[in-house]
Amino acid sequence: MYLITGSDGIVIVDPSVSPEKTESFCGIAGLSKGEAHVNAILLTHGHHDHIKYISEWQDAYPRAQIFFSSNDKELLSSGFMNCSYMEGSEITYDFEFSNLAGKYGRTIYKDQDVEIKVYETPGHTRGSVCFLAYLKGNEMLFTGDTVFRGSVGRTDMPGGSAKDIIDSVRRISKLDPELAIYPGHGPDSTIGDEIRFNPFFSM
Repeated sequence: MYLITGSDGIVIVDPSVSPEKTESFCGIAGLSKGEAHVNAILLTHGHHDHIKYISEWQDAYPRAQIFFSSNDKELLSSGFMNCSYMEGSEITYDFEFSNLAGKYGRTIYKDQDVEIKVYETPGHTRGSVCFLAYLKGNEMLFTGDTVFRGSVGRTDMPGGSAKDIIDSVRRISKLDPELAIYPGHGPDSTIGDEIRFNPFFSM
């Protein structure tokens, strides 16, 4: 989970940590009680380990806009499809969202300090997306489970496609080599480093 913070408030990427633990870790007073300014919640895809605390964040910030691709909507209604069964429970989700499907390269959120564009990157799931954020002159790409440092997300779960994820990687590889990558698991990287060291970028 990531927090993008600017003078107008906070944007959350993949609410996989509880509001209470996030407040404790980040030291943002009142974050768990709805006293901060969480403006948007971005979901890179519909797997349980990336969205498990969406309800708690919604309860604390009911006005925060949720961004999610309808291409992953079927995952929300099945504990098998969203992989919550892997943690020993069958959890389903039901929330309203602003649909990201068909909005490749468009700006979906903008405030005084932050601008965020979405890139559809199917492969790990049908609705997987990456978010390109511009923050005070810095650019960063939140890749979810599409690209990791030295690897890519698995494609053997519902909605996965090895062909699609390689196609998505090819599109990502055309972005600025200096662009920082922040994946859903593991350490950060850059586009240039992945071109040099990630075998999936040369397929």
